[in-house]
Amino acid sequence: MRRKSFLKKASIALAVAATMAMALPASAMKLKSLNLQELTAESQNIIAGEVVKVTDGFDNNRPYTEVTIAVGHDAKGKLKDESTYTFRQFGLIKPRSMGNGKVYLGVTPDGFAKWHVGENVVAFMYKPASITGFQTTAGMAQGKFVVRDGKVMNEFANTGLFENIDTSAISDEERNMLTNPGGVDVNIFMNLVNKMAGGQQ
Repeated sequence: MRRKSFLKKASIALAVAATMAMALPASAMKLKSLNLQELTAESQNIIAGEVVKVTDGFDNNRPYTEVTIAVGHDAKGKLKDESTYTFRQFGLIKPRSMGNGKVYLGVTPDGFAKWHVGENVVAFMYKPASITGFQTTAGMAQGKFVVRDGKVMNEFANTGLFENIDTSAISDEERNMLTNPGGVDVNIFMNLVNKMAGGQQ
């Protein structure tokens, strides 16, 4: 009986350790700065659209946030316009009461994109993880851009986004955009992204 109790406690400890191991690297990691060409190259899809649903839950005891985007355009050309795209990202939206007096704290780690219903976004989606199927944006929060008042900007105010980009095949309008700090015109931005994505397919 004592052996069974020990094994049960050991298995619980291992499960907790595994969950922490999954969350810790994401929250503790230092993000590598990616420019627009690198974000485009690392993306499976580049979705311009509106966030229409955000929920959370558990999948095989793994916490996730599920996001649905109404697709206006996919610069990679793999998704149909006016379709929807749903993915699950690691971590809950907020801490959750487990109904036993305990609160589960496994929220979306720092460095990951955060999602809100009604946002107009340009999401550079990285491929899903092979084991969990979880997915996030390329470059983590760097790959999620919010469109406001015709301007597009990521969580880091587009810092480093236009550094070391090949400008040999871009228009004067696009070249001017590269020198602007902060938010940039969404139409010019998407024209450049479409051009980059077309050249990388």
